[in-house]
Amino acid sequence: MMEALEFYIVRNKDGKYLHSKGHSGYDKSWANDIKKAKVYTKKSSAIGQIMFWASHYPEFDVPNLILLIATLGEPIDQTERVKKSIKKKEINKAKRKLWRAEQEYKNIQAALNAEKSRDLEKRLVDAEEKISKKLSKLMDLKDE
Repeated sequence: MMEALEFYIVRNKDGKYLHSKGHSGYDKSWANDIKKAKVYTKKSSAIGQIMFWASHYPEFDVPNLILLIATLGEPIDQTERVKKSIKKKEINKAKRKLWRAEQEYKNIQAALNAEKSRDLEKRLVDAEEKISKKLSKLMDLKDE
């Protein structure tokens, strides 16, 4: 016996299919294309819709319950697609890690340059103070 699944759709007397209205219920309730039909996995859910439409809109007659039977097809090998996707993710991950490493290098380099410039500034101030002291001492010696 072949494995099969049963699904249900609701079709009105005009041949239009009941479909989900989408976000916030904006759209027409019935569609001409079976691809837009709301598919119910439980018969009771589809029957509930039929009861709703038949009781609230009796002028349109009672919609029909349509049984869809789906059988298993041939498996579609996903190995290559998955390998390609995994490789792409690994490449993106490696790119992100490289970018982070480059950013860390730039930050360290900037901090090092700032530290060097602070050190140079300190050395410059020290040199100025030294010059000032030497000049002061020279002036004191001249004044004696």
